[in-house]
Amino acid sequence: MSFPSMHMVIPEARVGDAIVEHFDVSDRDSAFTRLRDTLNPGRPGREYIPPGRYARLRIVGKLVMTDTAMERESNCAVVREARGDVLIAGLGLGMIVVPIARKPEVRSVTVIERSADAIALVMPPLGKYLDDTASKLIVVLADAFTWRPAKGAAWDTIYFDIWSNISTGNLREIVRLKRKFRQRIRLGGWMGAWMQRELQARERRL
Repeated sequence: MSFPSMHMVIPEARVGDAIVEHFDVSDRDSAFTRLRDTLNPGRPGREYIPPGRYARLRIVGKLVMTDTAMERESNCAVVREARGDVLIAGLGLGMIVVPIARKPEVRSVTVIERSADAIALVMPPLGKYLDDTASKLIVVLADAFTWRPAKGAAWDTIYFDIWSNISTGNLREIVRLKRKFRQRIRLGGWMGAWMQRELQARERRL
C-alpha cells in the first residue's frame, strides 16, 4: 500500500474558498511532536509527524486534511478493503483515491464532495497524476447526507471521510450515513468510516 506525497501531486494553489499549501516539518519540529505525544498520550489532535514536506487543504480557512503519517495510517483500512465499485464521501487532497484507483480489482471510484472549490482545485492535477486510471473516477458535487444515488445504484466498498476533526461526536453522523447507505452495499461488501474504531474506543473510555 503506497500513498503518494501529495505535495508532489497537488501544487500550491487557491480556488475560491479552497487552498492547498505545502509545509515543511524540520528534524527539530518532528522531535517536538514525538515528545509532545509521549507526555500527552491519547489527547485529541496529538500526532507524531516525521520530518519532511507535506501538503494541507483548507476550506474557508479551516484545515480539512493533510497527508501526514496519522492521515495515512488512519486511512489504510479502506485502501486494503477496496474492490469492485467504490464510493467515497469526501475528496480532501485525493490521497486515498490514488492507491484505490490503481488497484486492479477496483472497477470504479465515485467520490462525493460538497465543495465545488475543492473539486476544481484538486481534481485537475489528481487526474493528470493518475493518468490511465483517472478514467475510473466519477466525482459528484453533493452533500453525502442529502445526496440521492440513482435508483438501483450499489457499491462493493463504501467509505465516509468527511470530518476534519477527531471527535466522538462524529459517531452519530457515522451511524446516520451507514443507515442511509446500508441498502447500497452489495452482498459481501465493506463499509467503513474514518477513525470509527478509535472514536468508539475513546467513547467507551469516557
